[in-house]
Amino acid sequence: MLGSATNIALEVAAEAGAPGGFVERLIATAFDPAWNLEHRIVIFAAIMGLLFLSGVGLPLPEDIPLTLAGFTTIKQANDQFLLAHYLMTFALVVIPILLGDLVAYGLGRRYGLGVRERIGILRRTLSPPRLARVHAWFDRYGAFAVFLGRQVAGVRFVTFFTAGTIRMPLPKFIAFDFLGCVVSVPIWLTLGTLASRYGEAWLHAAMSRASQVILLVVVLVVIVFAVVTKLRNGRDKAETNPPSDVR
Repeated sequence: MLGSATNIALEVAAEAGAPGGFVERLIATAFDPAWNLEHRIVIFAAIMGLLFLSGVGLPLPEDIPLTLAGFTTIKQANDQFLLAHYLMTFALVVIPILLGDLVAYGLGRRYGLGVRERIGILRRTLSPPRLARVHAWFDRYGAFAVFLGRQVAGVRFVTFFTAGTIRMPLPKFIAFDFLGCVVSVPIWLTLGTLASRYGEAWLHAAMSRASQVILLVVVLVVIVFAVVTKLRNGRDKAETNPPSDVR
């Protein structure tokens, strides 16, 4: 059993780490400036769609598509940092973010907490502890709570929804939400630019050790499985044949 599992691990690692392996080809494609430029419309459509869906309450992280936006911006500029491209990307990602946040604001303003009964998925998102936390922010910081909510992944939707329920003026909501984007969005875009510059070398270095890591993980899993199976068999045997009393 151990021998066959080890062989499988080595085969998978060889395929992943070999020059013609799937992972190597995937890395080469992702880091290819020509590929990013050719598919720029599809890439940014997917990024903007994910950001909008995240804003309307679906459990999707904003950080990943924002990082990808910074990454592909550098690649589409042939690995150069061009301020005009960076600013254009900022606008392209902020627009769907604000639109998604406005949906959350609109739901709160029009329907209030009753929307939890109409849309089942929101019952967990708009949980009493989260609502209490956000209401405390509004009581303490006023409109600035919208800025704070933009920085905290777990309560963004709840914050913007609450802003609607308390009928915060729309221009003020947009202003503080945009201010939050000005602070948080460039951080993830910059992380993406750094990944585009230095990530390929790091990934190739990691792939050179992939076979060792996979082999180690498989061996550990096999050992744990064997030990657990042996202990379970011994326990079952003891329960089936309990020792007789010695008189």
